[in-house]
Amino acid sequence: MFCNNGHRGTCAAVAFAVAATSWTLLPASAFAAPEPQPVTIAPLLKADVIIGADMWDTVPRIMSLTLNFTDIIGVPGADSKDEATAKAAVVAAGGAWSEIAAKACSTKPTQVSHTTAVSPEQYYGVTGLTGVHNTDVVQVQTSWPALPGTLDGSDFKVTLNDGTVAPAISAGVMPNFEYNERSVLILNGEFGNRLPKSDPAVKYPVKVEVVADATPLKLVGPHGRLVSAVGMTMTNDKTPYDTQPADPTLWTGPRVIAAKITHMSTLGEGGPEPVSKNLLPNDGISIFGKKAAEFRVRMLTVGGALSPNGVRGLYPADYRNYFRLVARDRKGKLIPLVNAGQEYLIDGQPITVVGLADLGKKAKTYDECYQEDSENQIDIILSGSAKAAKSIAFLDIPADGGGYLPLYNDGGPGKNPTPGVVYTAKSPRHTVSVMNGLVDPMRTTYNAG
Repeated sequence: MFCNNGHRGTCAAVAFAVAATSWTLLPASAFAAPEPQPVTIAPLLKADVIIGADMWDTVPRIMSLTLNFTDIIGVPGADSKDEATAKAAVVAAGGAWSEIAAKACSTKPTQVSHTTAVSPEQYYGVTGLTGVHNTDVVQVQTSWPALPGTLDGSDFKVTLNDGTVAPAISAGVMPNFEYNERSVLILNGEFGNRLPKSDPAVKYPVKVEVVADATPLKLVGPHGRLVSAVGMTMTNDKTPYDTQPADPTLWTGPRVIAAKITHMSTLGEGGPEPVSKNLLPNDGISIFGKKAAEFRVRMLTVGGALSPNGVRGLYPADYRNYFRLVARDRKGKLIPLVNAGQEYLIDGQPITVVGLADLGKKAKTYDECYQEDSENQIDIILSGSAKAAKSIAFLDIPADGGGYLPLYNDGGPGKNPTPGVVYTAKSPRHTVSVMNGLVDPMRTTYNAG
């Protein structure tokens, strides 16, 4: 285990944020049949169901490798019904615990309102694995969705900066459980610590390779075509626990790696229960209505899910705080779409940012108890002219200044960070090109029959 300063020791440790929010939506009791027979949704998550899933390149490849966070997956007591007990367990493991006043919420605060730490029971409920305590999360992104039935920890060889190979205890799609996602793969294991790169004892992953096992990993390409991922590799030179410079472009937190504009579609907007009944529907039409949700820019994040502080979920009205689409007119002039709800004219054609979707269900009030899916796809919903939509060229994540705020992954500090604990870094200031999927949305479906 790792102490809060990142060194080996006797203190408790914690790891897992990308999947944490979705998992903590499911209390341990949700996985318990009449005693003593526990149940797990792992077989449902392994089902080979791919419907309208996004492809992010014309060729199959690994797009990224990141250490998301350490020590908060499998924290004993994290889901205790006694809040003081749960808080003590999470804080001891180096996880964030946000204090939530009852008056700050329209609903009763739950575990997910306070923390992204996951208990061993919750981990079992998703993976079917027991005895997993205080592990880390590494995230691997593939350009084509993975076939879940072929996805296992044994598919991956993860090499750390000191040359050691760290086995993956498990690999799965959770929290990217929707049938139109599944290109973000979550690995658990002992993958790093909370030391900066300047410390000789620092550990973080520098390479991942897909290796052959009993069920070699396959990716799903155009028209449901299967290709082997064996032999694919990716390198990494960053840790989210590094010392952060003043320059926001150099911060090592989560970021957006790809974005694509398409006509709005609900194809594949579903997933296995009991996860889907807690979180879906959360698509643009469900949140804003069919008339308003004409287009979507779907972004793909790396380094974890995006959160205002590492615990709180994003709200549908949070566009102005964190994102900025940029259009380019016929003369090459760049036109930032700064505010949601404001109509912009691109070569005389209207376009309006409506808000964010693929978060949680539509609610009357969005507050600190709002439960969203904490996964790696976020949709910016737009309405207006197709000609104007075609002009959307870039997605900015300003991160700091001009009224913009940084984002964190699930290893972030929360509202009430514990002094002396090292949390994951802020999202850097960066820009990604927006792929044009208005004619060809670059989606795929796999039919096992």
